[in-house]
Amino acid sequence: MKRTLISLSGIMLLLLFTTQILQAQTDLLFSNSLTNPEVYNPSFVQHNGMINARLLNRQQWIGFPDAPKLSYLGVDHFFEGRQMGLKLHVISQSAGKEVTRRVTLDYIYRVFLKDNIELSFGLGAGFYQRQIQYSKLVYLEGNEPLIRPDENYFRPDFEFGIHLNAGNFSAGYASNHLGDIGKDPSISRIPLHHHLYGVYLFELTNEYMLHTAISYHQQGKVSYVQAEAQVFLGILEVGLGWRHLDAVILKAGIHLTENIGLHYAYDMGINKLANFNSGTHEVLLQLRFNKPGGTYLSPRFLDY
Repeated sequence: MKRTLISLSGIMLLLLFTTQILQAQTDLLFSNSLTNPEVYNPSFVQHNGMINARLLNRQQWIGFPDAPKLSYLGVDHFFEGRQMGLKLHVISQSAGKEVTRRVTLDYIYRVFLKDNIELSFGLGAGFYQRQIQYSKLVYLEGNEPLIRPDENYFRPDFEFGIHLNAGNFSAGYASNHLGDIGKDPSISRIPLHHHLYGVYLFELTNEYMLHTAISYHQQGKVSYVQAEAQVFLGILEVGLGWRHLDAVILKAGIHLTENIGLHYAYDMGINKLANFNSGTHEVLLQLRFNKPGGTYLSPRFLDY
């Protein structure tokens, strides 16, 4: 009886701890977010005349039980003749016994200010579905499930973003989960997520470029700064990043062709949690497809 009570108390503490995390931070981080702000900014889309697709998989805190993991699929296209674009992205993530799935369709409109300065606005609408799998929680001893039905929540989801492109410099702001403005975050509601970033691309030679970026992200009571520097050496790229109070990020990539790019990031933890896992792996595959009768318009691998 004593063991059962201890086990039940442990479960309740786990649920309380999980609830606090859910209220504070529910969107998992991306190590490649500065290279690919289209993941969270609905106004960012590549202007290359092609259909762009991204497949991303993130395995966080390898070796930690029920560690967070995420899969992402994004497809976008910009219609140059109409100065508008469309983007569809699908995200599935899990953390412990909580699963969140999100589908959003974004509309992007571009305005030319002067010379090479342009401003893009983006609006997105979709939905997210969250599931708390209480049936998979078990007592610490006895392998007995927690007798409580799973909970499912279905909510509309909206987002907004701005992206400024001025030659080799770009900057942007985005807000996700606008449908929950003014509502207290809880297990069923995702708190508003803000993103602010700046990027500068140094052209060292015709083939070598240095990509530098810094960003600020805030969701609920959690906020962090991320900075990175990445060198493009022809078809290869290497980089180093830093996430405030969380990790040092090692990055590498290769552009197999103008239409296929493969990127890898490894997060080395710098907080106390690093003692209980062997790091985080993130793999990103970028694909570009020609439209029927279309041609490739940009000589660069990345278009900002």
